[in-house]
Amino acid sequence: MNNKHIISSGEINLTELFKVIWNGKIKIALITLIIFLIISVYNKYKSKQPDSFKNSLVINPAKGKEFLSFLPVYSYLNENMPNKIQQIERLDILEKFIMEFSDYEELIYVLANNKNIEKKISQLSKNDRQQKLYNYAKLFNIEKQNERLPNYILKFTWKNNNKEIINMLDQALKLTSINIKESIFSELESHYQRKKDLTINRDLSRVAYLTEQSLIAKELNIEDGGSGYINLGYTDSRVILNSTTSNVPYYLRGFRAINTEIELIKNRKYPQLMNIEKQINLLKKKDVKWVNYNIFLIDTKLMNKKNTTLSLLASIMLSLLIGVFYVLISNNFQPYKVTRKK
Repeated sequence: MNNKHIISSGEINLTELFKVIWNGKIKIALITLIIFLIISVYNKYKSKQPDSFKNSLVINPAKGKEFLSFLPVYSYLNENMPNKIQQIERLDILEKFIMEFSDYEELIYVLANNKNIEKKISQLSKNDRQQKLYNYAKLFNIEKQNERLPNYILKFTWKNNNKEIINMLDQALKLTSINIKESIFSELESHYQRKKDLTINRDLSRVAYLTEQSLIAKELNIEDGGSGYINLGYTDSRVILNSTTSNVPYYLRGFRAINTEIELIKNRKYPQLMNIEKQINLLKKKDVKWVNYNIFLIDTKLMNKKNTTLSLLASIMLSLLIGVFYVLISNNFQPYKVTRKK
């Protein structure tokens, strides 16, 4: 009986390796060609796909000076008012802006009015068109850039015509600013109207009271209380009027003075209210930058850009390696030298 043991020497059998590869060169060439053609067809198909662009835009709070001209208006409208309106703050405006943009209404409006997108979804049903528009809108994500900083970053990915979508984004951001402006001035004008109504109603109540006091004074024949005292017609019955008299009936001032006060109130022009209304109208015309961003500073990156030369070389190398491995495996090639020991 032969006691032979196969022992690996640990050395690569290069001679046998080259021999197997050389004998299988036709197979290697065919396999390399076939795989290379498959990879080339796939790459050509991918190259025809529209480019994808990754975009990001930083949105910051507006500068504080943007809202300085609003302060006198808010200050006057809150004066002697039971329900005060919150002063305009740049950080609050930024949060309102983000919430307004995040409901997608402005973005969907712009997308729906784009000719290219309209063409793509024109054959869909009404519900499917709406769903498609929301799918487009949800490609836009807005999030805090840094928890320690009061700014946001808007990110979105778009295929093919990137300039077109940046233009649409610009329109949507401008619409958001317009809606923020309308919301702020609607609140401001509403508070102004309450202030005006309260002031006028207060004066109307005063006129009603004074009219009653004037009638009483006429009935008592008290024409003028300016002499310092009023004689009520009784012996030693006099009421002294002075600046410290607080519990004396108002009609004792005399109907002449009271009627003069009534006329003054009725002829009031409310200059402060008129001035505030004028200031609000001027603020409406002012070009306020509610939040701070620059559409021209949008960061754009092409996601699927490839180096054609490197891609070609990689395809050839991969195809060749697959061909060589196939030949080696099909020939049961042993990579190490072996010896038989008796």
